[in-house]
Formats: sequence, C-alpha cells, structure tokens
Amino acid sequence: MSLATTVSVISILLYAIAGTLFAREFFEQRINRTKYASILLMAAAFAHLIVLIMATRGHQNEQLSLTFVAALLALLITLTMLVANRYIRNLVFLPIVCFFSALFVLLHHVFPATTGISLNMSMGLVSHILLSLVAFGVLGISTLYACQLSFINYQLKQKSKMMLHSGLPPLMSVENILYKLMTLGAVLLAVALASGFIFVPNMFADGYAHKTLLSSLALLTFIVALVLHKSIGLKARSAVIFNLTGIILLGLGYFGSRIVKEWLIH
Repeated sequence: MSLATTVSVISILLYAIAGTLFAREFFEQRINRTKYASILLMAAAFAHLIVLIMATRGHQNEQLSLTFVAALLALLITLTMLVANRYIRNLVFLPIVCFFSALFVLLHHVFPATTGISLNMSMGLVSHILLSLVAFGVLGISTLYACQLSFINYQLKQKSKMMLHSGLPPLMSVENILYKLMTLGAVLLAVALASGFIFVPNMFADGYAHKTLLSSLALLTFIVALVLHKSIGLKARSAVIFNLTGIILLGLGYFGSRIVKEWLIH
C-alpha cells in the first residue's frame, strides 16, 4: 500500500468515526464523546491536508481537476465548521460534513488529481482561483446554516421536545451567522468575478462563458436575498431556497463542464 493510499484511508476512517460520534452525541448528549469526536475530526482534517499536498507534487498544468477542487472545498468547509462549533454548536451538520469529506477523499483517491495550481501561473490568476474557491466554500457553509435555520424554525413551530434535549443552537444566533456568511460570500464572489475580468484574457470565450454567466446569476441571487432580508425580512424557507439556488448555479458554473470532460467523456 502506497503512502498516499495509507494517508487517504486514515483520513476516511477518522472522518467516519468522528461523524458517527457527532451523530450519536446529537441524540444522547454526551460531552466527552463530543470532545473525542472533535479530536478525531482535527486528525482527519490534517490527514486530508496531507493528501492534497501530496497530490500537488510534480504537477505543472494550470487547470485544477474536479476531484482535487471538491476535496479542497470539503477541507475548507470542514475546518470552518469545526472552528464555528466552538462558538455555536453545529451538531446537525457536523456528521454530514464528516461523511461528505470522507466521500470526497475517497473520490480523490479513486479518481486522482492529475493537475494542480502551477507555480508558473500569474499571481493574478492564482488569486482569482483561490477567491473563487473560498467564495464557494463560504456560500456552501451559508447554505448549511440556512437549512439549519429552517429546521430549527420548524421544530419551534411544532413545539418539538427535541429543542429541549438536542444540541441545536439558538434561532437568532444561526440567523445572524447565516446573513453574515451570505454577505461575506457575496463580496468574495464579486471580487473573484472582478479579478477574472482583469486577469483572464476573455471571460466570455469558449470554456469560460457559461462559468461567467452562471457565477454572475449566483451572485445576483445572493444579492437579491440580502436586499430582501434587509428591506422586508426573509422567512427561513425563502432563505433556504435562495441559498440552494445560488449554490447550485455556482456549482454548475464551477464544475459543470469538468463533470462532462473528466467523468462522462473519459
């Protein structure tokens, strides 16, 4: 078994165990189990990082592979949710984040990345790529918070006993973080698009036109949601719809052509 395979397996197993512990803690409320799960999640994320570092060695091409980007975004979201959990409990989505990260590490190993960010790329282009990835990660996290907001709101309306025993955070705290994330993600996406027009020769050329159009529509979706929230307020269900619509448009813009080229054509 190669070193890359070993590290990937370790990361997947640690993610799976951490996700299982977080899921059980959500229903049984054992604090010690949460501490162990957090430690395992940090170890899994570290192994995940090693996997990505090893994957970038020796690659000189400028286009990131789909599995590499997915694994990178999964790591970004995992680390963000882990840090956020220290301030506001996210036991609803930490298990989901763990299992999805394990899945993306597995996919990255089965369909290994053959390309990476090249040192020969201009700083402007690298900045555009990184800003785009970070914006996608932040808006992906905001979508999770929107779903959590809707779930908590539903439980409150139903006067569910789950609210008394679960690790769900306060409704207003989730709403506050949600719109801060949406604002940050929209700003990052706007800057990423602006940098693309500056550093990419033609943002409407073949191979870029659909990315530019869908990313712009996604940005418009989040801006409309923020304006409506500020002016008249948004219901939890509407926040979910806006976030899901925006993240799907952004995902199609980022990964649509790569799915066809890397998985369907080959």
